[in-house]
Amino acid sequence: MAGDTEGRPPLDCVICFAPYDRLFKVPKLLGCGHTFCLECLAKVTVVAPDAPTLPCPVCRRPTALPRRRGPPALPTCLDLLALLPPGPTGSVRFSRPKGLLYVSPGHPKSPEQVPTVTLSLELGRPDPPDPPSWGWSWTSGRRSLYRAVALTVALTVGGGLVLCGVFLFFLQPVACSEGGAVTNNTWGEPGLPPY
Repeated sequence: MAGDTEGRPPLDCVICFAPYDRLFKVPKLLGCGHTFCLECLAKVTVVAPDAPTLPCPVCRRPTALPRRRGPPALPTCLDLLALLPPGPTGSVRFSRPKGLLYVSPGHPKSPEQVPTVTLSLELGRPDPPDPPSWGWSWTSGRRSLYRAVALTVALTVGGGLVLCGVFLFFLQPVACSEGGAVTNNTWGEPGLPPY
């Protein structure tokens, strides 16, 4: 059993461990001799979109990328391709700005047979922001309720401090100056012994 696979290359991509096929998992040959599926090479290309070369994921040796055509234009490993079952007709195209692989239909036999497949490779790109919600939602309602409560508490505390300041600095000195001396004596009249 081990002798059967000894002379031929593996039928799985060594990055994603998925079996090769004739659509998005086409075995592509790099300049160093290593073979990877087209989908994994497209993901590596999306991470470094402006690079003129593609480093091998195993040995890091650079392979020149055909200008403006990307990984689909790399040579296909014909030894592996001969071992794969037949696939759909058409050619695979690569959109570098979008990070998409898609199938451009070949010449279909009938107009109703136009196979198209689109695969999104969103590796390394952040998710687009959610559009703002103009309607009322539970979380935005709770947020506005918290904001209203905080504003009410702040205004109440601020008003209380202003009233305390007015009392201490304006009303109390006036009340104290109208009468006699204000003492804090609990023993009786000032100047007399406590008995």
